Amino acid sequence: MINITPKMSEQDHQLIHQSKIFRAVNIEDLFHLIEECELFAIPSGQTLIHANVRNEHFYVVLTGSMKVYLDAEISEQFISLLPGDCVGELSLFDGASTSAQVVAASDSRLLRINEETLWRLVRASHSFSRNLLFVLAKRLRNDNMAIINGLRHQQELENIANVDGLTGLFNRRWMNEYFKRQISRALNDNKPLALVLADLDHFKKINDIYGHMVGDEVLFAVASVLTQQIRPTDLLARFGGEEFAMILPDTSPDEAKQIAERVRMAIASTLLQFDNDVHHEIHVTLSLGVTSLMLGDDINNLLTRADHALYKAKENGRNRVEAG
Repeated sequence: MINITPKMSEQDHQLIHQSKIFRAVNIEDLFHLIEECELFAIPSGQTLIHANVRNEHFYVVLTGSMKVYLDAEISEQFISLLPGDCVGELSLFDGASTSAQVVAASDSRLLRINEETLWRLVRASHSFSRNLLFVLAKRLRNDNMAIINGLRHQQELENIANVDGLTGLFNRRWMNEYFKRQISRALNDNKPLALVLADLDHFKKINDIYGHMVGDEVLFAVASVLTQQIRPTDLLARFGGEEFAMILPDTSPDEAKQIAERVRMAIASTLLQFDNDVHHEIHVTLSLGVTSLMLGDDINNLLTRADHALYKAKENGRNRVEAG
């Protein structure tokens, strides 16, 4: 419950003078306006300003502390207001409903200034006006930082959604979206485009013999080798399980087969060594299916042809490249 103090004490005046909004302000000249304001106590846990309501007051924290929740659904994130801080000015200036909820973090005393008195203080004191501008500038700077941090957080979430956690490569979700744009661009520019699907041969045996932890290390090592073999303009993704996809922009069918063959040889000639409980040396091979973009193709056509070519490579003995 809010308890309004009928009369301000000398200590109250000192606290008001020490606040940011009244810093370097001649209090004596504004005494008649300050006396119009209300001084009240608010207990810990009580809400001072509710979100999405019409606000008619500007508040100055004299003692205690407040919490400002910018999002009512995220209760663990808030901004603290300490003695000398202010709140409520933005909703007064733009006339919009409040966007945040302000709650007393501890038993607090505040000075409440109504909208009319606030404007009279602005007109009566240049120092008060300057301080109010500083308060607004800081608030806007904090809002900008909140936006920047929000965008960074959004980018982090997008990265998490688009990147395979094991290999660090892009995942199938990213590839499906990005590949659509690549296909459209290639068709519009009348340029070649190729897709390679690669699958580790007998990967289930590796998991069965050495365990899934070693299997994960094999996938990570293979991804590293593949990354070293592709060109800067090529795109590599983990397509799922032990399968990888390579998008090769501006690449003819013959060039795509050459790149796929180079990748196959690089994997086949690599000895993977792991030291867990015991030392393991593992040879792995890849089967690869290659296809190229044709007029009227979409992502499903390309994936189907590449998958059929990959299946043919498996059927014809594995550790080989087939085109489709």
